[in-house]
Amino acid sequence: MSTIVSKFGGSSVADAAQIRKVAQIITADPMRRLVVVSAPGKRSSADEKITDTLIACHALAAAGKDFRTRFAVIRERYSGLATELGIGSDLVPVLDEVEESIATGASRDAVVSRGEYLGAHMIARFLGFQFLDAAELIRFSDETTIDKDATDRSCRERIDPAGRYVIPGFYGAHGDGRIQLFTRGGSDISGALVARAVGAARYENWTDVSGLLSADPRIVESPGPIREVSYHELRELAYLGANVFHDEAVAPVAEADIPINIRNTNEPDHPGTMILARDRLSERRPGERTGVAGKEGFSGVVIQRSMINKIMNLTGQIESVLLEAGVRMHHCAQGADSVLVVAESGALDTAGAPLLDSLKGRFGASTVKRTGPYALVGAAGEELAVNPRVLGTVMMELAKKKLAVHFVCSGYSESSFIVAVDEDKYREAVRAIYAATA
Repeated sequence: MSTIVSKFGGSSVADAAQIRKVAQIITADPMRRLVVVSAPGKRSSADEKITDTLIACHALAAAGKDFRTRFAVIRERYSGLATELGIGSDLVPVLDEVEESIATGASRDAVVSRGEYLGAHMIARFLGFQFLDAAELIRFSDETTIDKDATDRSCRERIDPAGRYVIPGFYGAHGDGRIQLFTRGGSDISGALVARAVGAARYENWTDVSGLLSADPRIVESPGPIREVSYHELRELAYLGANVFHDEAVAPVAEADIPINIRNTNEPDHPGTMILARDRLSERRPGERTGVAGKEGFSGVVIQRSMINKIMNLTGQIESVLLEAGVRMHHCAQGADSVLVVAESGALDTAGAPLLDSLKGRFGASTVKRTGPYALVGAAGEELAVNPRVLGTVMMELAKKKLAVHFVCSGYSESSFIVAVDEDKYREAVRAIYAATA
């Protein structure tokens, strides 16, 4: 029986009106049988985040202080939601259970996870679905690594293909039952793992935007929507700096060739963005731009030495020196007598002069100096970087805008290119590249 896994973010379950929208979306398609939810988001700037309140409750309890006054905020928020949804008394035993677990020394991760836990209980009762604890499904092998095989087995054992379930996102458990939070993007990853395990027909991610845009709307006026994007293009856009779907949430479904559909809870009829394997795109767009993105906060280190290009494994040796200083190399461009290494400005600031001295000594360099700061801006699209007109048009547009280009990287992938500009020209460069690749 085909199944759609539908994940709803915090804004989608922030209040009773939003939860009713979720119910309408779920009941509109009988294939939507697995629902993954975040904790309710903030209704306004005056709200305290549920996660922050739970962290405070744990800290107070761990210090032997009264936490119940702070927990009353949690109880009031969920009780109020439950009352508005007509299931008020049903949630009281679950709230009591959570409060007692804090009082008896539950771990910080276990306490913080209760925002999603309570929300999933509430929405399951409202929908008439079964609650299924993520701790029984998502398996961690250590504090940061998912045991995918164990997770697949747990999901297949616990989930009846014909059943209907609500599952809390953001956490899982170790083999001994100890609760473990995801470091970031947790609910998105939870949904992807469940979708992969059950072989879902589609993984829907419902949020407060109608899919992905081809540029940051704070920089480019009315950027076009992205209707379809390949998993590969999405990773390229994320690497360029776009705030797109969490890459760790893409991997599980991409491996299983499960489409991802990013949708808007407030505009449920909008098709949003489909994320697919390359060969499943309905419109092939080789050489066309999918999106433009970038990041600020980079600097260069130029190492100058006669015939430095003759040194064996030069890039690897440079990277080794950088890593010893806690600096990750983002790009490296070589010439006959010089090398430019690009890294995050903050990391280079922390490493300071000792790193420059180490590089100078390691390679017998005549000069090692900092350059920048830079912004890195680029575009992604299937075969974009090998389209003969694209880079020429981009460079002409940047020149027309009098934007100096410090280096160009287009050899890493056929699907993206990056240019470095002065950091204070970041927004201008994004707009110029967007216009040039239209």
